[in-house]
Amino acid sequence: MQLQQEYSVDKQKTVSVKEVKKRECNPERHILTATSNGTYNTHKLLFSLGVSMPRGNIRCSKCHRTMDTPVCSCQHTNCYISFYWKGKQYRFFRYQVDNDLFDYKRALKQMTEMNFAVDKNEFNPIDWTTKAIQERFFEHQAVRWLEQKEAEMQTGERAHETVRTYKSYINNHFLEFFKGWDVREIRYEQLENFKDWLGKRVSINTRKRIMGALHAFFRWMWRKDIIKNFPVWPVVEGEDVVKSAISYESQVQMLKLLPEEHRDVFEFGFETGLRPNELCAIQISDIDIINRRALIHRGYSGIMLQEKTKGKNKKWIPLSDRAYEIARKNIKDKLPQAFLFINPNTGQGYKLKTLDKIWARYVGRDISHYEASRHSFCTQIVESGANLLQAKELMRHKDIRSTEKYFHGTTNKLREIVNRRGKIVPIERALNE
Repeated sequence: MQLQQEYSVDKQKTVSVKEVKKRECNPERHILTATSNGTYNTHKLLFSLGVSMPRGNIRCSKCHRTMDTPVCSCQHTNCYISFYWKGKQYRFFRYQVDNDLFDYKRALKQMTEMNFAVDKNEFNPIDWTTKAIQERFFEHQAVRWLEQKEAEMQTGERAHETVRTYKSYINNHFLEFFKGWDVREIRYEQLENFKDWLGKRVSINTRKRIMGALHAFFRWMWRKDIIKNFPVWPVVEGEDVVKSAISYESQVQMLKLLPEEHRDVFEFGFETGLRPNELCAIQISDIDIINRRALIHRGYSGIMLQEKTKGKNKKWIPLSDRAYEIARKNIKDKLPQAFLFINPNTGQGYKLKTLDKIWARYVGRDISHYEASRHSFCTQIVESGANLLQAKELMRHKDIRSTEKYFHGTTNKLREIVNRRGKIVPIERALNE
């Protein structure tokens, strides 16, 4: 980690890397001078870096003399920081990044950071104690964050599958890279290194999801004031999984590949654009036969049935003529709390994995069930003339940008547009004719 990044602060604060450069002050050169080529007045160094009123000394852990070189006159190399603040003396023995005992160079770095914190009116001696530093270790804060997410799951605020995914990311990726780090010392450089490290392990889309979860973790720490500044976030570019959509005619052909006893649940999904986890969870009481509509307010998160959807809202959707026929057929002789679609093999409602297995076995993996249903539904209604606002309403998205991601122009429709080039008669010409 370059020393300049150790000193970087908000542009609006007292000192920044740019200001240091303007003053023709090279922190790395000064530190190397102090640690390699003899003595250097510590306060003079801090002043040259932009500290308004340098305070504190580096002292030998053995003889307690002031140190201005990496090796004390007693030949001891370990040291500590003696810092005066509001009439009291504080001693700090461990480096905040890795909690190891100080050598002179690390002590000088940390004392510089402490002086910058004083200048920004952000200094609190407790933040620099060994106990506070250990509490800020990445693994400790990750456990706290996960505990809060699990509590939110118990109250229905967080999906079970989301928490399970967070736990997996923490155990398999976050801790392997960031364990032992003080979260306040994790900046853009470390985050970018983590992103590149992930690139050797997972796909681009998975990398985006992992970085998104890490972003949520840092946002939580920032709101809790555990970290003082939110770091600049690296962007994961590109796509490695291209989503697609199919036409209504292709859906009909795919339905014929499925066993007849399973077709209703898949076709209802095609006709409504429901998420598969919502499709499995819809019950008889959710169907309004008189008004030809269905209330969507329930879904599976993994194996857990939750009384909420991904968008955390309740919404009526219209039933197409075909969806209405399927609903009428499947509500017969069932209680209101029963699932609309029952797996004939188990006598119970369908599960997500069951739908995926049936789809993969009889249709294949060239296109996923999600793409063939929800992605294709969105594409079909847009190509049929619906505008994006109408599509957003039917897809039950909160943000129209989500709807845009689900639209994939099919080749046949795009070919029709291309073929219309030059065949539109101008209005003036048409009037003259």
